Amino acid sequence: MNKDDLFQNGQRLFMEGKHRDSIDYFTRSIDAGGNTDIAYLSRGVAFLKLQQTDDAINDFSRAMELNDNNFRAHFYRGMAHLAKESFGDAIEDFDITIKLQPDNGTAYFARGTAYAQIGNMEEAERNIKTAVTYSESAMQGFADNHGMFRTQFERAMAFMTGERDAPQMYLNEKELGLIKKWLEDTNH
Repeated sequence: MNKDDLFQNGQRLFMEGKHRDSIDYFTRSIDAGGNTDIAYLSRGVAFLKLQQTDDAINDFSRAMELNDNNFRAHFYRGMAHLAKESFGDAIEDFDITIKLQPDNGTAYFARGTAYAQIGNMEEAERNIKTAVTYSESAMQGFADNHGMFRTQFERAMAFMTGERDAPQMYLNEKELGLIKKWLEDTNH
């Protein structure tokens, strides 16, 4: 098989939820000359799905070396840092994601989650409100694609919904309702 066939098999296996097998094919594609930012990004996402965050961070960093404008590599590396509870690093990656793609509501939502984790409720609120203005689907997309980081996210949401004591955040009723609805939907 050539590098492209290997990569396509990796993608197919990933979509089937066979993340370990997809990593093997992505690696074989890279070794066969498919040394692209997309190959490293794809393998990194598979590592992230398996919660192998250090391997994922390495692949996302390599993808950025090949193409620093790959906003997905910055975003996913931020998600890996979020999973490792390296909130400052996560915020830096989400900053770059937003710089590269200013209307990325999911990146604002993730950055807001990271800010909430470090206790900066003002920035958390600002980012989550910005995410809400881009689309309600940003929050659902965050949960659908990144549900493995639920612990950090749920902790942040507990602050915002009043289940845990934290500095006061000011979300209007509509914004709070959207977040509560999203939380109810993702818990099913």
